[in-house]
Amino acid sequence: MASDVIVRFDNILALDNFSVSIPRGVVGLLGPNGAGKSTFIKTILGLVEPVSGDIDIVGLDPRKDVMSIRDRVGYMPEHDCLVDSMSGLEMVTYFGRLSGMTKEDSIPRSHEVLDFVGLGEERYRPTASYSTGMKQRVKLAQAIVHDPSILFLDEPTNGMDPLGREEMLELIGKIAASDKSILVSSHILQDMEKVCQYVIIIDNGRSVAQGTMASLLDQDMTKRRMTVRGSPKSLQTFSEQIHRDFEETSISEEFGQMNIVFINDGSFAMILDMAKGHDVQVRSYVPDRLTLEDVFIRSMKRDA
Repeated sequence: MASDVIVRFDNILALDNFSVSIPRGVVGLLGPNGAGKSTFIKTILGLVEPVSGDIDIVGLDPRKDVMSIRDRVGYMPEHDCLVDSMSGLEMVTYFGRLSGMTKEDSIPRSHEVLDFVGLGEERYRPTASYSTGMKQRVKLAQAIVHDPSILFLDEPTNGMDPLGREEMLELIGKIAASDKSILVSSHILQDMEKVCQYVIIIDNGRSVAQGTMASLLDQDMTKRRMTVRGSPKSLQTFSEQIHRDFEETSISEEFGQMNIVFINDGSFAMILDMAKGHDVQVRSYVPDRLTLEDVFIRSMKRDA
């Protein structure tokens, strides 16, 4: 939990009275680059000193209980933390030793977590030869080698190809199933929508929206998805009127019909009359659930 946390870097206000209450499970910390996501994680870890405010993590204060917190926390940083000349196995073992594990325990445990993240014989090669995806896997392995109860993952899918991203999200889901709390910082909204149960949206160092994924995506019951059919000219003039009269979010056309997603808090009868006037047939008209991108954009607009 964070309450009214302020962090400054010279004249830059990185966190501006930032307050959140983070539940168990997979929590997404979302925001544009420079919003304050990484600063918040580093403040929790005791790597950045806040000007004011309070932070409580499992009953501990990062200003007083730094080592106790680090024993309980695994951290996967956004930027490279790997030594080029060391192999993946050596890196993970080294981080295990830094976390207080003995050499006898850290080596077999390192093999175990490297197997878990899907790094095979490559673990014996220098990390300088690794692809971005392989480096991300090693960074995740070092974060979980000491079996922490809390994980901070900063941009875990950054720079990975689509298949690698899917596999990383599956790994996060498997870790969460072992009853660990995970805070995932990312700007890739599609990834977070797949894996998070709770979301915190941050902009300019402030929390601009937070809540369960379900409550955020279901908050607007006026969004509609409509399929219409007609001649190309009729569809064109009809879509132009929809664009003028409503907040339209997307239009696509194929096989002689058009799909329109828009906001309508009025009656369906009004839409039918409009369609009739343009000689357009309404084939379907159903509620359309918000996406995390919709929620994110609206939160940014409200904050602006």
